[in-house]
Amino acid sequence: MANQYLLVDFENVQPDNLGALQPGEWRILVFLGQHQTRLELGLVQAVQAFGSNAEYIQIVGNGKDALDFHIAFYIGKLAAEQPGARFVIVSKDTGFDPLVKHLEKLRIACKRVATIPGAAVKLPTTKAAPVAKAAKVVAKAPAKQPAKQVAKPAKKAAAKKIAMPPRFEEVVERLKGMKHAKPRTVRTFRSSLGSFNPPFAEAQIDAMLQALQSHGVLTVAGTKLVYPA
Repeated sequence: MANQYLLVDFENVQPDNLGALQPGEWRILVFLGQHQTRLELGLVQAVQAFGSNAEYIQIVGNGKDALDFHIAFYIGKLAAEQPGARFVIVSKDTGFDPLVKHLEKLRIACKRVATIPGAAVKLPTTKAAPVAKAAKVVAKAPAKQPAKQVAKPAKKAAAKKIAMPPRFEEVVERLKGMKHAKPRTVRTFRSSLGSFNPPFAEAQIDAMLQALQSHGVLTVAGTKLVYPA
């Protein structure tokens, strides 16, 4: 099955969830403006469920349409690396429409939607020849049969969280107490944990970052740290 990419223009649209999109079926790219450091907890938790198939991309600079150019670049890069991949841009910016039309001419499946629908996203496809309509056949309605009981589907297991490492609660409480002074980069986070008594080793810091992200305390976006609003 061809890869399916959802590219979110977070400067233009700030969804609080991913609707009915399912892990394993989609790859998620959330594009953030330079100064966007806060995300809705619901979105963060939804993105985490996609694991390595989801990524935050924070642009550098505030040029006009800078984020749009990043999205266009990634579509071109991924389309070249993965022929047959499909793309859905989530943005209310109609400036993407000429790009979408151009991609269609190149037989690259792409569409723009203003919101992430609650139902599954309808995939874009390259145009195919029209199919002739078949003649309607009228048949007698079959006799009614007693309704069969349908077994209830088993509930999906929740995404498994990473086990809490030693001193996890200590770090969480320290971050809560820091309020607006929380470390905003991986580098300052490492320095902060190095000031604990006793200080954390490098391997312990790496494990702590993974656990904090798994439990929704923070999100690592490149070299930046993002905290739920």
